[in-house]
Amino acid sequence: MEEIKKGLQTVVNKAWDDAQFKSDLVSNPKSAIESATGLKVPEHVAIVVNDQTDEDTVFLNIPPKPNFDDMELTDEQLEQVAGGEVGSIIITGLALGSSLFLSGTMVNQKREKKGKKHW
Repeated sequence: MEEIKKGLQTVVNKAWDDAQFKSDLVSNPKSAIESATGLKVPEHVAIVVNDQTDEDTVFLNIPPKPNFDDMELTDEQLEQVAGGEVGSIIITGLALGSSLFLSGTMVNQKREKKGKKHW
């Protein structure tokens, strides 16, 4: 998994620095990723690349819906809920939507640096 994370960061860095590679990545992601990293993307894996470099566009990623019926709390989490300490449970819940939260935060921070107001 660590190799994949490093490979994907390599791909992002290359896309930031090389306009032709970014274009290739958007049009043929598997080929571009494999050529940049040497990693083999399995046939059954679909890759969708969205160029999110336009700071005036907000991108919304809809993650898979969590199945709360199969989610089990640890003994520690149950103790915290029973004792009135719900902070970690809230943080766990927020983590499910963290990519959206972080994306929105990053967009707002970039806009603030350019003197633009939040949306």
